[in-house]
Amino acid sequence: MSLASVVFSKSELEALLGRKIKMSELEETLPSIGIPVESAEKETLAVDITPNRPDMLSVEGIARAYSSFTGGKAKQYSGKDSGIKLHIDDSVIPVRPFIVGALVRNVKLDEHSIESLMQLQEKLHETYGRKRRKVSIGVHNFDAVQPPFYYKAVEPNSCSFVPLDMKRKITLSEILELHPKGIEYRIILEGCRKYPLLQDSKGQTLSFPPIINGELTRVTENTRNIFIDVTGTDANAIMDALKITALSLVDRGGELFTVEVIGREKLHTPDLEEKLAELPVEKINKMLGTEFSEAQLLKLLAKMGYASSGRKIRIPCYRADVMDWVDLAEDAAIAYGYNNFEPSLPNFFSMGQEKHSEVLEGKARELMIGLDFLEAVCQNLTNEKECFGKMLVEEKPHVKIKNPKVEESTMLRTWLPPSLLKIVSESRQAELPIRIFEIGDAISLEGNGVKEARHLACAIYDSKATFSEIKSVADALLREMGWEVDMKAAEHPSFIKGRAAEIVYRKKRAGILGEIHPQVLNNFGLEQPVALLELDLTSFL
Repeated sequence: MSLASVVFSKSELEALLGRKIKMSELEETLPSIGIPVESAEKETLAVDITPNRPDMLSVEGIARAYSSFTGGKAKQYSGKDSGIKLHIDDSVIPVRPFIVGALVRNVKLDEHSIESLMQLQEKLHETYGRKRRKVSIGVHNFDAVQPPFYYKAVEPNSCSFVPLDMKRKITLSEILELHPKGIEYRIILEGCRKYPLLQDSKGQTLSFPPIINGELTRVTENTRNIFIDVTGTDANAIMDALKITALSLVDRGGELFTVEVIGREKLHTPDLEEKLAELPVEKINKMLGTEFSEAQLLKLLAKMGYASSGRKIRIPCYRADVMDWVDLAEDAAIAYGYNNFEPSLPNFFSMGQEKHSEVLEGKARELMIGLDFLEAVCQNLTNEKECFGKMLVEEKPHVKIKNPKVEESTMLRTWLPPSLLKIVSESRQAELPIRIFEIGDAISLEGNGVKEARHLACAIYDSKATFSEIKSVADALLREMGWEVDMKAAEHPSFIKGRAAEIVYRKKRAGILGEIHPQVLNNFGLEQPVALLELDLTSFL
């Protein structure tokens, strides 16, 4: 799991906590909460946050966690009804279907708090929001617009506005071609005939999600009332992002107001209701190897921001990562301190051993090395041209990559020979003979399922490479592995007619060997013969 780096000043954290802290205390305590300190220079800290804790992607969230961990009370939040309505038009449903909103009044902003807000916005976009595809956040100066608000889809050239960091109006299609953010994120709207747009009652544009906000609603140090919109493709994710963003402003003294979202259903956002969960003491103790009492677990979880209601745990509304009792167990372990757990042996007897398939692969690998072959490690990703076209075989059902980034990686390979021939092609200037082998995965589609098998393939590239030579390799390998097989003549478009044979094990085809067809050699830019063997090791299990 990749980490997100969050940078903040010690003075900001102290202001949010309402007390002074020594840098040494921060460097010692933050890692205990699960926030490794990357660097601490003068008054600035850089910490690493795992994407499963989006609520800590800002100094406000870190202060919230630090406060409860060091004895502060768990924060509870509420919001008043703003009376603002946000209408969703049916036209936007096929494009980017979900939107939620919130209003935070009486916020006091300065240069540092604006930087923190922008950092939180971008970190949520990059991690939790999947680079804005799943979630995108808009932060606006509420006083510049007039509710109610309307979320709809429009023709790319039917609307124009001044986007952030520009001085003239341009259309939505021009934004995707001219604005840096449009160029960076236009792939999200690729293939859409209409684009999402958020406007107020006067037809003024707040944002073109998930691309860019309007210059009209730019947030500055003079902004006091902030409207937040969050759009996306996942209703739960956008609600979580809205809560995290809005509560960061509430922690700075703002007052939260909810917005009525009116679409095919009506709801008030953000939803700040805390979920109640049972505290499974026995399960947690079994998982952690501890003997905590219920009271001890409640005390530990209080350090992680939880409150209790009778025998139930109240999960903070901003904790998007808590989905099961296992998450409570993890937080209890963090609060207790991983270094405080004492190592112990399992209270049951067991005898470990290698999987039969691993033993088989290991023996086959040793034999191939003993037969003077060099092992290669290839990627499972390939493309239809190399897997089928260059090998002169018809394309068969295979696992495709939905959004390939490069033309060379569009599918998962169905067999290993193309990979070996590609290596030989890239190494053909080396001294002959070239003798290489690989043990790897071959993935294919069978019916409605995916079949994954382990294959062994080897290739000899040499002026004297023949069917007889590769057959002697196969005979030696099969004999030493103890597999009794039958070989019979075979025809295969990748091999020279009359110089190929298939290997049959228990009446099923388990492999093929022979001399590669001249046209295949030409396709890979090879000038010398290649003798090749492929075995389906899964067939011998």
